[in-house]
Amino acid sequence: MAPRTPSIVINATGTTGPSAATVPGSEEEVGVPVEHRVFEGWLSECLERLRVAVAGIAAAQAVAIRVQAELAAARPPEGYDELGLFGSVVAGEVAGVMRISTGSAEWHLDFADQVVRRLPVGLEALAAGVLDLPRLTSLERATSPLDDGLAGRVADHVLGKGPRAHRRAFTAACRYGVIKIDPEGAARRSDERRPERRVWVEPEDDGMAVLGALLPADGALACQARIEQVTNATMAERGEGRSRDEVRADTLMDLILGRDGQPGPGGATGADVQVIVPIGTLLGLDAEPGELVGYGPIPATVAREIASRPTSTWRRMLTNEQGHLVELGERRYPSPAQKRHVRARNPCCTFPHCTRRAWRCDLDHTRPYASGGKTLVENLGPLCRRHHRVRHHSRWRVVQPRPGVFCWMSPTGRRYEVRPHSYLDGECATVELDATSENGLSDMKR
Repeated sequence: MAPRTPSIVINATGTTGPSAATVPGSEEEVGVPVEHRVFEGWLSECLERLRVAVAGIAAAQAVAIRVQAELAAARPPEGYDELGLFGSVVAGEVAGVMRISTGSAEWHLDFADQVVRRLPVGLEALAAGVLDLPRLTSLERATSPLDDGLAGRVADHVLGKGPRAHRRAFTAACRYGVIKIDPEGAARRSDERRPERRVWVEPEDDGMAVLGALLPADGALACQARIEQVTNATMAERGEGRSRDEVRADTLMDLILGRDGQPGPGGATGADVQVIVPIGTLLGLDAEPGELVGYGPIPATVAREIASRPTSTWRRMLTNEQGHLVELGERRYPSPAQKRHVRARNPCCTFPHCTRRAWRCDLDHTRPYASGGKTLVENLGPLCRRHHRVRHHSRWRVVQPRPGVFCWMSPTGRRYEVRPHSYLDGECATVELDATSENGLSDMKR
């Protein structure tokens, strides 16, 4: 359904028509009809109402968690619960109030108890609207193997940089924080979980099924890379009537079963998997986490093991003080080297809050090639196909004031700075800028 466009905009004073509060930006925008600016003003007001509503939901969820924690910690008076059934009784009552199963109610009670006791700073962030419930859940899950003291340190470390641009980045930051604060425990847990690897099938309707696998992260990424390798070749060689997802699925079956010309067991060609290892970790001088590109932080021991394999090849990377990529070594041919550099510097689409991986994105000239933009790494950035179209066919605007830093302004006047990946802490930050901030945005007014 198309969005409903208001025929009249009502200002806070009760009058109708555009105003400075309604239209983003007080300056005239050349070539933009007044009704378009009025419409964008209405969008901006809706977005602000949505922000307030989302913060209110988070605050209400914080209240609910505190009440659930009280119920979880409640102990009946002597003689009230001679058979020890009080916990089940409470879970049943909570299930009725929340309209969920008793199993879900037990989970909520345990989650609330853990958060209130072990992660009070996370609960405060939820109450303040800084975090949402899924982010708090990610934090609780990541810290669940830790004792209370370590869990609190991880929470402080993660929340020191705020909620991140999206949930995937926040979850990765939680994993990084656990490895950073408890490197020995992270290495031990990694070893303990390797025997859990398995493959399973879940039936679906209409003659379909889900084939799933729990694998070591580097092995899973190598499998994905190999599937993409064959898929790319298949899409290029044939006039495909299948979608890319269909080709991926068929490729998986062909590789496993040795069909359609694909090598069978033991005959598969390798695929690249990148692991970033700080030099101190590589030399065994410290336990800083490594990073598996496309997955996230991994314990130092795992990073060293991958780097030391006989089949591994090394490439030098230079980063600045913030951990952002400055140079990627072993340049051979300009185009492939530029692709490697840009995708290592910005491993996701550079549109604000987009999480699509750079290897699935187009490389966009920030200053268009037709306008004199050069094909240099400081003028290139990954954009997924959808946001590539948004960038060129809507009123979103972008500049790249420094290599890997992308400053965006939306049609409603909101401004964002998307920063390059940091190989110091595994962060890819997107920061919302205030309306007065320049930060390279002056070129947008041209």
